[in-house]
Amino acid sequence: MTCRCTFSICQVILWSTVLLAPQVLAQVDETHRGAAGIRKLESKHLTLYTDLPVDAEVDQLPAIFDQAVPQWADALGVDQSRISNWRIQACLIQDRSKFDAVGLMPPGNDSFRHGFSLGHKLWLYEQPTPYYRRHLLLHEGTHNFMATQLGRCGPGWFMEGMAELLATHQWDQASGQLVLRHLPASPSEVPMLGRIKLVQDAFRDRQALSLPAVLAVDNRQFLETKDYAWCWAVARLLDDHPRYRERFRSLLAHVQDRGFNARFRSLFADDWEELSVEWQNFVATLDHGHDIQRTAIDFQPGKPIAGDETVDLRVDQGWQSSQLMLKAGETYRIVATGRYQISEDEAGPWWCEPGGISLKYHRGNRLGVLLGAIDPGDGKPLRAAHFLEPWVLGLDQTVQAEHDGTLYLCVNDSPGRLGDNDGTLRVTIQHDRRPRLRSSTPIDTSRFQFDNER
Repeated sequence: MTCRCTFSICQVILWSTVLLAPQVLAQVDETHRGAAGIRKLESKHLTLYTDLPVDAEVDQLPAIFDQAVPQWADALGVDQSRISNWRIQACLIQDRSKFDAVGLMPPGNDSFRHGFSLGHKLWLYEQPTPYYRRHLLLHEGTHNFMATQLGRCGPGWFMEGMAELLATHQWDQASGQLVLRHLPASPSEVPMLGRIKLVQDAFRDRQALSLPAVLAVDNRQFLETKDYAWCWAVARLLDDHPRYRERFRSLLAHVQDRGFNARFRSLFADDWEELSVEWQNFVATLDHGHDIQRTAIDFQPGKPIAGDETVDLRVDQGWQSSQLMLKAGETYRIVATGRYQISEDEAGPWWCEPGGISLKYHRGNRLGVLLGAIDPGDGKPLRAAHFLEPWVLGLDQTVQAEHDGTLYLCVNDSPGRLGDNDGTLRVTIQHDRRPRLRSSTPIDTSRFQFDNER
């Protein structure tokens, strides 16, 4: 279900007003409201008007919203003392004619299709699942919180990326606990959300967006569901990544700046190319439960191979630099040894050697098999493609490097399942003067042409 909203109206109006909008809630004729069949639910931070019948999933929304407010404050750098009296008014609508009848629709701004936020008010139409109903309420609420507490929400991609980041949640009905910034481990956790699948499908169909294309998302028009997915993906990567997180979060102090995107580019100018490589790798491998910290690439250039070189590789991490440089045209023998845990389930650990497990595959190769890639370094075209079309090395492989570059290694596993891996394997790299047994195959570069048109 799309979350197509005219969120930007809130942003544009606030740009022409003072930093913090006054907290003004609509005066509602309670007699007419009740006669129209609209119920009123209240909590510390939310007054909710709805024409939906009594239902536990609906009636707990104000309490859920109250749990979100302090989490928004922490995430957005707002002092908790400032939010004690913060509250908004929301309308959850099934039949809009009832809300029109009592003057609860936003005058002049009532053409929204799913949700709309303005100052201390928000409106949303009923959604097909309880999860998506909560998600849309929290998405709009994030806009309200940023607009009224920070003064603005930033440009379109940041505004929607933060709202998606802070609306994607886990709600434990048994304990009554809400967790924001949740990265779902499976689609069943977030019925109808589909952000991860949209990115996966776009990459498969060769329609993935580059970073500049996402930064150009303009929410002064109706957005497609896929636009929200891309904005979420950028925010998710930058907010979780150990090397980029601090810089990304510092942007919250500049949401009022007209030059926000220029500031963003400046903050990441020194490692923009590495960020672009990681973005493309993230998009190409995105999975439920994606562990961004474990898959973060520590780019370390290699040194020439002096003789037999040995590298100890962690199996619970993504791509890791061998800190060894391979030279174009030269042949190398790569031998791996070790036994390690590649997964764990109810029956116990799955043990693996560098040749991988033939009973289970990931991305077309055996689970746990040793992979290799040569990073050609700065300034090389389609640099990320070398990580996305790796060598399958296994136990013992001889390869010829087609270009100079640092050798990177990892075991083949989903980025969402690295946490149950354990152990190391040892990799030996040596020059090999024997006839070449295998060379790197040409990369199908068309798969990695990220859209830069937007």
